[in-house]
Amino acid sequence: MKRKIWLWWIPGVVVLLAAAWSVREFFPREKRELVLYGNVDDRQVNLAFQIPERIAEIRVEEGMPVRKGMLLASLETMRLNNSLAAAEAALAAAEAVLEKAKNGPRREEIEMARSELAAVEARCKSAEIDFRRQTHLRETQAVAAQKQENAEATYFLLRALADREKSNLAMLLSGTRKEEIAQAAAEVEAARAEVKIRKQALADAKLYAPCDGILRRRLLEVGEMASPQTPAFAIAVSSPKWVRTYVPEPLLTRVRFGDRAVVFFDGAEQPFEGWVGYVSPTAEFTPKNVETVELRTSLVYEVRVYVNDPRNLLKLGAPATVRFPGLVTP
Repeated sequence: MKRKIWLWWIPGVVVLLAAAWSVREFFPREKRELVLYGNVDDRQVNLAFQIPERIAEIRVEEGMPVRKGMLLASLETMRLNNSLAAAEAALAAAEAVLEKAKNGPRREEIEMARSELAAVEARCKSAEIDFRRQTHLRETQAVAAQKQENAEATYFLLRALADREKSNLAMLLSGTRKEEIAQAAAEVEAARAEVKIRKQALADAKLYAPCDGILRRRLLEVGEMASPQTPAFAIAVSSPKWVRTYVPEPLLTRVRFGDRAVVFFDGAEQPFEGWVGYVSPTAEFTPKNVETVELRTSLVYEVRVYVNDPRNLLKLGAPATVRFPGLVTP
């Protein structure tokens, strides 16, 4: 009897399940607007001096707003100025050498070389006459062999000196070689480059803000040694900022680069217009700061929603609610 009653309920259960399925198909649940939660993040710029030198002046304090091109600090410049002066003096010397090479030998130098050649040729002619006479006397045994040999040596020595003076005069008349002019010109260019390097080093003694922002940290003080490896300041970029949020894997295809978003912040009277500027290509486990129970063990993708904040109202880490008009959850 009990078994018959149990069998009688089976058709009723089947009918109820079919009715429930029909209601689900013809009356789907209401779709909701896609809403994500996250926190404000920004970029930080670490500024360091280009050259190692002692800090002479700092003009800003932590928390101060800074503008692009604003002077933040400067270094001592005594050694830099001396190096620049030495480089400029070396440039002047190199330019003088180049000018000398282009102009070639002076007319007075050429005339002096001609006079020296004439003098040596005259002495050589006299030595030749004496050498021939001593040779003739030696043949008649009228003089000693040593005297004849001395006359011969003097003659050949003066003839060699005459050849040297001829070559020297020819060199002066032909002017400076083009290779020497090219070498002098290269040395001038090297000296000019050194002057530019010294001037740039002097300009690098001043550190300017590269963008608008807030001075987050002042890492060095007056009197400390700055270097390219040691940041002196940390600046938080004012705008744009972004909200770092996470979208679960089932909704990833609904959020695309460039999508419009509306961002709400606690204490802000008006929402901020934003746009999706980054969607992570790799999945990760839900970060600890995401407190939603349903997402704690899910795979999510980082999404950055950028907002313009020219008045610097948003602070790092501030919570935010991101709504995507036109995007709904399934």
